[in-house]
Amino acid sequence: MLALQFPELHRMDLVEVPRPETGPCDLLVRVASSGICGTDPHILHGLYPATFPVIPGHEYAGVVEAVGPEVDGFRPGDHVAADPNILCGSCSFCRAGKGHLCKNLVALGVNLPGGFAEFSIVPARQAYLLPSELPLAHAALAEPVACCLRGMDLAQVRSGDRVAVFGAGPMGAIMLQLALMQGASAVIMIDPQEGRRARAEAMGAHWVIDPGKEPPVPAIRDEYPDGLEVVFDCSGNTRAVRQGLEVVMRGGTMMCYGVCNKEEQIEISPFWINDNEITIRGSYNNPNTMGRAVGLIASLRLDAAAVVTHHFELKHAPEAFRATGSSETLKVVIDP
Repeated sequence: MLALQFPELHRMDLVEVPRPETGPCDLLVRVASSGICGTDPHILHGLYPATFPVIPGHEYAGVVEAVGPEVDGFRPGDHVAADPNILCGSCSFCRAGKGHLCKNLVALGVNLPGGFAEFSIVPARQAYLLPSELPLAHAALAEPVACCLRGMDLAQVRSGDRVAVFGAGPMGAIMLQLALMQGASAVIMIDPQEGRRARAEAMGAHWVIDPGKEPPVPAIRDEYPDGLEVVFDCSGNTRAVRQGLEVVMRGGTMMCYGVCNKEEQIEISPFWINDNEITIRGSYNNPNTMGRAVGLIASLRLDAAAVVTHHFELKHAPEAFRATGSSETLKVVIDP
């Protein structure tokens, strides 16, 4: 079968590899769509830990081709989405109900072969059944939507809150939609790319800011002198995090959702955090949110078509990676 492989750092190859064999508790899935996450180029360039060589792709959905003999609840022809994060179940974090922080976590597309291939092995316990009428290209959003739901839960956006989102890429676009569903009275999107600002406006953003032309901190403070209840950084940019901390109100929450370079740091006053009762949170992974994500996408409450903007065949995967992150794209999906 054809697959995209990262054999080593800074290198990607299209390769022919044997079709994987189905274990007793596994599903063999014919991959229909697999989204490119910002983590994938990070893996390629050594900015995120992975096991090489690896077939990447951890946001994917497809059709069950074969079922292991010990599997119940699935049959060939079922449509499924994969939860890539496989927990050990026995470490102190797993036993404390914090499996997303599992000491021994391994992930499809990071440590095990993932979805940038014609076929993938998915442990049955990692698979979520999908309605057959749901476009599989949209189902590839299940994992990123699940991660965003986790961030939204932790940020505790309430009806009437004012929210800012730095970064109008795929995750920012999902956060925008989720904040609107939560009843936010204003959602402000900050992004330097014109195309992404236009897409955010079309999705319902109340105000879009080009930080290259309008410094966001004074602009937001002029409109909302007390600041905003919740600020998300979905850009992974430390400058945006600093700006977010300048516009969050007293008693508000700053959600560091984007993945910043691990070597970069910012200075912050512990007195200021205490005096203003600021909550600074991170959000890691997708614990117990995959089912909700599938439900949102299947119900059409979340507009997946507005987020999935570009499709590439597997043989054009390198081109798909080059397109990722441009002003014209949001979520780029590879369709094996």
